[in-house]
Amino acid sequence: MNAFPSATPEAEARGALWLATLQALPSPVLVIDGGGRLQLINAAMLAVLGLPASVPMQGRPVAEVIRLLAFRGFYGPGDPEALAALVLAMDRSRLTRRSLRTADGRWLDITSTPLPDGGWVSHAVETTAQHAEAAAAAERLRQAREALRLLPVGVGLYDAEHRLLLFNEAYEQILSLPPGTLQPGLSFRAIVAALLHHQKVDEPGQELFEARITLDRSVRQESLRQRADGRSIRSISLPVAGGGFLVALEDVTTLRAAENEAKRRAALLDGVLAALPHGVCVYGADQRLSLVNAAYRRLMPEAGAQPGEHLRDLIRRRMQGAFVPDPADTEEIVYRRQFDFGSGPHKRVRRDGVVLSGRTAALPDGGHISVVSDVTALQQAEMAAQQRADLLQAMLDSLRLGVILFDRRHRVVASNALAERMTGLTRDELAPGTSLDRLRDLQYARGEFGRGPEADRIYRARAVGAVPRLDRFSRTRFDGTVIEVSTDPTPDGGYVRIYADVTEEKRGRIALERARAAAEEADMAKGRFLATMSHELRTPLNAVIGFSEALAAEDGPPHVVEFATAILEAGRHLLSLIDELLTVAQTGAGAVPVETRPLFLPSVLEGAIRLMRQQAEAGGVALTLAPLPAGLPRAQAEERRLRQVLINLVANAVKFTPAGGSVTVLAEALPEGGVEIQVKDTGIGIDAGQVERAFEPFVQLEASHTRRYGGSGLGLYLARALAQSMDATLVLDSIRGEGTVARLRLAPARRQEQTA
Repeated sequence: MNAFPSATPEAEARGALWLATLQALPSPVLVIDGGGRLQLINAAMLAVLGLPASVPMQGRPVAEVIRLLAFRGFYGPGDPEALAALVLAMDRSRLTRRSLRTADGRWLDITSTPLPDGGWVSHAVETTAQHAEAAAAAERLRQAREALRLLPVGVGLYDAEHRLLLFNEAYEQILSLPPGTLQPGLSFRAIVAALLHHQKVDEPGQELFEARITLDRSVRQESLRQRADGRSIRSISLPVAGGGFLVALEDVTTLRAAENEAKRRAALLDGVLAALPHGVCVYGADQRLSLVNAAYRRLMPEAGAQPGEHLRDLIRRRMQGAFVPDPADTEEIVYRRQFDFGSGPHKRVRRDGVVLSGRTAALPDGGHISVVSDVTALQQAEMAAQQRADLLQAMLDSLRLGVILFDRRHRVVASNALAERMTGLTRDELAPGTSLDRLRDLQYARGEFGRGPEADRIYRARAVGAVPRLDRFSRTRFDGTVIEVSTDPTPDGGYVRIYADVTEEKRGRIALERARAAAEEADMAKGRFLATMSHELRTPLNAVIGFSEALAAEDGPPHVVEFATAILEAGRHLLSLIDELLTVAQTGAGAVPVETRPLFLPSVLEGAIRLMRQQAEAGGVALTLAPLPAGLPRAQAEERRLRQVLINLVANAVKFTPAGGSVTVLAEALPEGGVEIQVKDTGIGIDAGQVERAFEPFVQLEASHTRRYGGSGLGLYLARALAQSMDATLVLDSIRGEGTVARLRLAPARRQEQTA
């Protein structure tokens, strides 16, 4: 498309030259036409956005371009949509300038210039270094103010109108004025009047002070005066820029020989920088200079560049002592380098230490453009980065683990020697910049992932796109070594991989796992034995119980009924023990079947109390159910299992409570949901250190308990096992000699089952 449809060929050529110049500039530039579409975006802007030159951009709507810039971090951190909306709302009909900080921390000065057709040109100049200088200047100014405050010398700074601008405490103190007398803006004449009012000054002294009001402050003035109180004060007046002056007062009574020079205000801000910080020269096809900017003249003053001069003349003047000599650079070599457009930037060091980087690019008219940049700070930063990299490498090599550091693009940043050995890669293959994909391909080819389908599976599973930022896995190398690999993120978006040889640890874990499996198998065999024997014993026992019930019911001799009743009671007791053994076997195998539902607890509690009341009365123990709170919620449990748990808890409490004691059952709703059932007794209690042992199967806490109280030691064990099968918890609070409280916490009823 012709950007200048009505222009002359000469104007078209010049326009093309400028467009090419904008394209070649190292600063970001984009041009929007009057129709709100992108007409030009140079390579520097594409580089800032991280986009290749092949991406089609010309003709895109301005809103799409601005959103792309926002999402690429050009306008800094924050909501990209909100940032884009602010930029689109800007008035582009007038020249605007603003500074912003990009998402990656760079400062840019953005200039928007309106075009005649209603469009606009946006040009960005990086000012990161200038912002750093401004911050340093502000810090120097703060330090200067602090130094001024701490100075023993009194300092007063006046403007061209002889009005006080600033002063320190010592200035007011040496003048012997009451604190607060001096204020910024006070005239020198008023200060002299205040001094004469507060000091005892004779007539010659008054004349001296009156003369100082009209003293020529454009030159240095110095005087030494002894006051009536015997103090010697040296006064120095110095002219400053802008027509003002600075007065330094020093008490030299004891230190007259040690004069201190008054401190000036810290740093002056630099002037407004030129539009471009880079020097630009444009040459025509005849190799004569056609365009040069102010930045080039500042960076290359010895060249004395003027339009119309030939390239060779400029090179000749530049080489006359301005740069550190380089034997490899002759005038002819430097001249030919101007046309080596495919090479990268060439650096030269000036005698004053400034490092300049230059590059050239061809123009469509046969000429070329030369761009010169001050890269001194970049050079110093690169040297500092290399020093840090060397230090990092030394630290990595001292570690006892293999370490590889990757950037956010999955490329190697650094590694150590142990990482080479554990990954099977060489130092050259782990060179900085190598992609993780390349490393995986090399490892796969060398059999580091094993052989066959398993190696293929691991290779695909560890694809770069699937690597999480927090990752840990183990793999076995072809030599049998087991390597544990962990991945952790780094603040810059990359990640670090740590390799540890865990071969011996793995072997130990395998041996431990085998021992655990053997122990579990033995425990399962015990459970199977108990279940089998319980079933085998129930069959003949049921026959004994049945026949004894029949004999007890017949009208036979009294001794037959007595014996039959004794057999029946013993058989039922033995059957209960067998049932407990069967339940123990089921809990040990994790096979206790439960079907929970929302239960109405009062009926379950009352039923358990009825079943146990006869046993309590036989032992002389008062068994009571405390009044239940109104609105006691339902709980999630299985009625049969819950009743079995309550019976075991109440039976245990009654058994270990002496005659005359009491057992109380109560229930209350929990604040977090669910219900807690408590079984309180006034029995013998348990030592705090023995509470958990009471839940172990076949355990009596003291040998004397077995003889005195009897039992199999399974009651509490089964109660907790059944409670856990219903997602409930069971704990004991006990004090030796005072009694025990069993707390059974039931889960809240599930809502969908309550409403079903």
